[in-house]
Amino acid sequence: MMKWGIPILAGMLLAACGGNVRTAAETARYDLGDHTDKSTATWSGARIPIATVDVQSASWLANQSMHFRLAYAEPLRRQSYAESRWAAPPAELLERVLRRRVVFGQPDFSGSGCRLHLVLDELEQRFDDAQASRIVLEVRAVLTPVRGADILSKRAFLIQRPAAAATARGGVAAARDAVQGLADELGVWLDETAREKPAIVERCRT
Repeated sequence: MMKWGIPILAGMLLAACGGNVRTAAETARYDLGDHTDKSTATWSGARIPIATVDVQSASWLANQSMHFRLAYAEPLRRQSYAESRWAAPPAELLERVLRRRVVFGQPDFSGSGCRLHLVLDELEQRFDDAQASRIVLEVRAVLTPVRGADILSKRAFLIQRPAAAATARGGVAAARDAVQGLADELGVWLDETAREKPAIVERCRT
């Protein structure tokens, strides 16, 4: 009996443990929403033509982890959700949204224009207490000719949006709102640049 009982017991223990292991297929993967949504297809900052948008990120954002910070308890500790991830690195998701809205949202887009280069410095869900959180999005933007490295204009942006729920899903919804807010502020910045420095408009048109 003992010879048969030990393998059976071992098999039962393995089966029980296996039932508690979450597989990669069960991980929730998020992006920044439906890219055919009308809210991502219009953009007001079209006085400076933009040919392309590219986004790089800080090294700690170069993966699919969804980061959060318990600012009220451990303000210096960056953490990530165990069962929720981005569908792609955040810079890639941000670039996709901005290309659709900024480049293809131009009413007279011709394929020519300047280059909008962004560096994503921060994207995290920050908890001010156990029940309240917000998304913090930090980006540095540089406007350059498509060819060449001349800096025509630059600005840093800090966008924050409250999360409706203190969960990963709530953070994703707030992140989408923050990205739309970033697109709006990029438009305002470029519109101001066009008014203050009309020579930049002409340079981007040639």
